[in-house]
Amino acid sequence: MAPTEQKQIVRSALAGLFFGLLGHQYKGIAVSNSGVTLLSRAPRQLSFTDITHPLQVTKTLGKPSVAVTIRQGNEVKVAGFKKSDAVDFVTSANAAWRAHFVEQVKASDGELRALAEAVGRLGQPKRYPSACLLQPFLERANAVAEKLPAEIPNGVLPSEQQKVLDRVLAFQKGPGRSRDAAIKSFTNAELDAFKDFFDTIESNPLTPEQRLAVVADEDATLVLAGAGSGKTSVIVAKAAYLIKSGIRQPEEILLMAFGKDAAAEMATRIEERAGAKVDALTFHALGNSIIRQVENGAPALAPHASDDKQFTALLRDILFNDIAKQPALGMLLLKWFSEFYWPYKSEWDFQTKDEYYQYVEAHELRTLQGDLVRSFEEWEIANWLYLNGIAYEYEPDYEHHLPENNRTAYTPDFRLTESGVYIEHFGVRKSRGPTGETRLTTAPHIDRNAYLEGMEWKRKVHAEHQTTLIETFSYERVEGRLTEALEEKLAPYATPNPIPPEQVFEQLTEMGQVDAFTQVLGTFLRHFKSSGTTISNCLGRVEKSHDKARGAAFLKIFEPVLEAYQNRLGDRIDFEDMIVRATEHVKAGRYKSPYRHLLVDEFQDISEGRARLLKALKAQHEDARVFAVGDDWQSIYRFTGSDIHLMRDFGEEFGGTFAGESGVHSSVDLGRTFRSVDKIALPARTFVLQNPSQITKQVIPAGTTETSAISVAHYGWGGEEEALKAALDHIEAAASGSETSVLLLGRYNFLRPEELPQLRMRYPNLSLKFMTVHRSKGLEADHVVVLKAASDRMGFPSEIVDDPLLDLVLPKPEEYDHAEERRLFYVALTRARKTVTVLADRQRPSVFARELVENPDYGVVELGDAGIAEHRCGACGGRMLSQTSKKGSPYFQCEHRKLCGEMLRPCNVCGKDLPVSDKAHPGNLVCSCGATFPACPECSDGWLVERKGKWGKFLGCVKYPDCKGKKTIPKDRTRKRQQ
Repeated sequence: MAPTEQKQIVRSALAGLFFGLLGHQYKGIAVSNSGVTLLSRAPRQLSFTDITHPLQVTKTLGKPSVAVTIRQGNEVKVAGFKKSDAVDFVTSANAAWRAHFVEQVKASDGELRALAEAVGRLGQPKRYPSACLLQPFLERANAVAEKLPAEIPNGVLPSEQQKVLDRVLAFQKGPGRSRDAAIKSFTNAELDAFKDFFDTIESNPLTPEQRLAVVADEDATLVLAGAGSGKTSVIVAKAAYLIKSGIRQPEEILLMAFGKDAAAEMATRIEERAGAKVDALTFHALGNSIIRQVENGAPALAPHASDDKQFTALLRDILFNDIAKQPALGMLLLKWFSEFYWPYKSEWDFQTKDEYYQYVEAHELRTLQGDLVRSFEEWEIANWLYLNGIAYEYEPDYEHHLPENNRTAYTPDFRLTESGVYIEHFGVRKSRGPTGETRLTTAPHIDRNAYLEGMEWKRKVHAEHQTTLIETFSYERVEGRLTEALEEKLAPYATPNPIPPEQVFEQLTEMGQVDAFTQVLGTFLRHFKSSGTTISNCLGRVEKSHDKARGAAFLKIFEPVLEAYQNRLGDRIDFEDMIVRATEHVKAGRYKSPYRHLLVDEFQDISEGRARLLKALKAQHEDARVFAVGDDWQSIYRFTGSDIHLMRDFGEEFGGTFAGESGVHSSVDLGRTFRSVDKIALPARTFVLQNPSQITKQVIPAGTTETSAISVAHYGWGGEEEALKAALDHIEAAASGSETSVLLLGRYNFLRPEELPQLRMRYPNLSLKFMTVHRSKGLEADHVVVLKAASDRMGFPSEIVDDPLLDLVLPKPEEYDHAEERRLFYVALTRARKTVTVLADRQRPSVFARELVENPDYGVVELGDAGIAEHRCGACGGRMLSQTSKKGSPYFQCEHRKLCGEMLRPCNVCGKDLPVSDKAHPGNLVCSCGATFPACPECSDGWLVERKGKWGKFLGCVKYPDCKGKKTIPKDRTRKRQQ
């Protein structure tokens, strides 16, 4: 509307002259329907929205004036009027000012009243005020606010209109506070209204946390359901609540589970509790149903889709018949098994020798010839020799006697059988010295000078005895030319005669390496297809990976494997194809979803493909909800395609949008466990949360106990059976004659005790059952015995599961070591109600068994005498284990027998233990028997004992002759002996 001038006043000429001389430039003021104009040679326009208070008549130098207050408290005065004129003008101007705002608001009156009514209902909402319900109202409020003046002065609007506006603007300016208050109001009222329902819906009343989970109805709600927290009760109660409250009709609810039995059980319970049927399907059944509806039928499912053994057998067949038989691919496959089978790590990747030795032993670096070697680089060299038909011995005795050798017996790394050539691999790399010269360096925890002296000594030995020595170096592996350099150096002495590939593959099959590789291939393939990624994307990740050569080699094998796999499928589909195709139909709208509440069980097992299907179903209805129940601590099915990041980033993936914030979701922690006592539940929580990526949750134990509930029993070589019997004896004695359930849990099926039938007869009061840890999920027993916690490629943790190659295909890789295996071990711990006994290999305990014993936070006790000294190996930092010689003499040896081999005699007084540093008396060692000894001045772990030489008695190191440390006997000690 064009401004229309309504009224103005102008001061007289005399007043104008007077006030003009005093600097008052405005000679008058006018008002229109849009604002006020200050009259002068350069008029100033003030819109009504610039004026923050009513105009007033004031005095300036005793003369009436009109005062106009504008933004930021500034005041403009126009002086020199007659009082009656000023009063009359101010009355008219204020009327126009007020009318302006009233008209502005009146234009949106209908929308404001509708919004005010909706906002008013937030005081006592009838539905959970989720983001998807309130966001449309917030958008309408924002649209109205844009049409209104930025600020409306107080008192301008009629009181009723002001109340309507205030209510809408309060919501528009503080939507988060309004929504939070509404959620609190709704939750409190609903918990009270449905108290009887929550008390009776299950056999036991729901806990406060379970009730809160049922009432919560955000766009996406995540229920963190730890082990034994009653997740099934929550899902059943949620469906029944939605129906009983009238929020949803039964046909609008879909329950999704990962197993047919679980889906059927929950559907039955819902029907019993709510008197109505809801659709309860596995993801695969849902995908199949969607395809059938859209395509009037579905393609046949491949036989291996639901059979892991068939799937593995198919991949093995592809490797042997589609890959290995092609010359180029066959050579690539052989190169994989001989160079890239294990994730490469060297001594430079570890802080201590002990950590490095543990890693090497866990991976069991057995060559194609069957030798157990000391490093990944030796493994690569040995495999190259084997594949090229060059016969060799590993660590043979040197052919010449070395009478002057005061070192350990010399055993070179390799000796070629035909030529007699020796190969020594030296763990040195190149670096720049202070003046820029190239120098050889060793790993940080290796004594560089001593190592280089050892290299020179070996060279000297070969030179003196005229034996041929070929040298290889760690820096050649870093440069990517270790075997190429070896081939060049061996050219004068050996001619390669490659072994037929079929012979090598037969050997690999016998060693179990083919099966382990197909397991990695299968996991990778499922994630690859489920995620919808490409080879190109994976190659991009290879460039950023720690081991580019290994990643690139794997993808060169995987690409033709994938092609052959798809060809084998033909017209059939696998589960990944089924989910992808169903998702496309939903996204395109060819399938119309009737579901507005999507309830998902075991959400931690969801894959990328299933997540996309879930999002597509949710997107078809603006008010659709996702209600997910799971426990990221129990995510243990990555090999079937599950991706834990979908649960960790639940809000980001499935949440709604409100007030400019995305990822809006609700998270409810059930917390309470109905299974384990505190001495299991709380240590298990501590254990799984060592991985900082796991979601932090509270744990309220089922009960308390004064005694430790987790124990570790070490067994020696061949002692697993006796250790198991000792554990069962202990459980039986505590059972007091009543029947007690015991779960024997193994990482793999082959760990099932052969004598299980005999054990059941021996322990009639114990209900003994063996299961793999994966199969035990969801079950419980009074007691759990974890079998073979050993450091081994198929130990616990398994070294063939957490292959870094999976990082190339997972949307968000897991960077924590043994992340999934740690969760699996947590599952094992939390199957128990009363006690857990972990049977650990004494010589090579798994890192999990070590952690339980060495971290006092777990409150773990060790059963029996493990023969593990508190004294640590001075050479590598490993544990010193008690041993008995063939003659029956006791001694202690480093646990890394092959890699380190450090040995010590026991305490000279008790003959049973090893002295350790005496914290109260620095410079001394003290044994558990109380005997004290001076510390050796030369080595880190020796102590001095009295010896006799040609000059009399002295104190010499117990490790003599390996250590020559000594001291003279103090005079006061000699005097006391003489007395």
